[in-house]
Amino acid sequence: MRQKQNPEPKRRRAPPAESLSAEAVEAWLRQHPDFLAKNPDLLFALTPPDHDQGKGVVDFQRFLVDRQRRELDTLKSASGELLAASRISKATQQAVHKAALALLAAPSFGRAISTVVDDWAAILDADVVMMGVEAAADRDIPGSKAGLTLLSPGEVDSRLGRLQDVRVISAMEPPDPSMFGEAAGLARSVVWLRLNIHEEVPPGMLAIGSREIGRFHPRQNTELLRFLASTLAVTIRAWLNLAEPPQRAD
Repeated sequence: MRQKQNPEPKRRRAPPAESLSAEAVEAWLRQHPDFLAKNPDLLFALTPPDHDQGKGVVDFQRFLVDRQRRELDTLKSASGELLAASRISKATQQAVHKAALALLAAPSFGRAISTVVDDWAAILDADVVMMGVEAAADRDIPGSKAGLTLLSPGEVDSRLGRLQDVRVISAMEPPDPSMFGEAAGLARSVVWLRLNIHEEVPPGMLAIGSREIGRFHPRQNTELLRFLASTLAVTIRAWLNLAEPPQRAD
């Protein structure tokens, strides 16, 4: 014998809009003055007054127009910033790749160093690029004659911080002749990058400077420049026939 199926419970339906009087709607809204604030999309479903309805009456049309204008201005501004950031990122990526390829194409260690200090500035649209290695003044460092800057022991950590691999300075003041020499005046905005070469090699760093204050700033993405510094460290390690160093724990 087939059992009777229980009928579905009846759902309570909202009263049709025709049954709500204007007075009831008005009274309900007065009791819930924050209703439109919590449901702003309903403003677009309302028919606003076309003209001034007298003192104390809100002009929804002007409100909607002003709101749409603000949203459109915000959207245009965000779109412009996004496009500008995208163009800058793409240009930076292309420049970094070009700089890395120029480094890898160097036929000797000395030429690799001179590529960094002589060619990278133009490739990266900077004004000066220097590479420094900690060493005593009387120590013979391979590549020093090609433009390698000798730094005093401990100087890399003092500039970057012991646990930092990158530091960005938007406005260098005063100039830094110990790193940039005669080109210190061209390094008003600077990026310092640690070169993790090998435990048998003294600590080193890459410095990129621009005469434009704010060209580099602490909020910018430095991943591409970190990649370039890593490429330089790997290249130096290869030229010096050094084994891959152990990975540092994060």
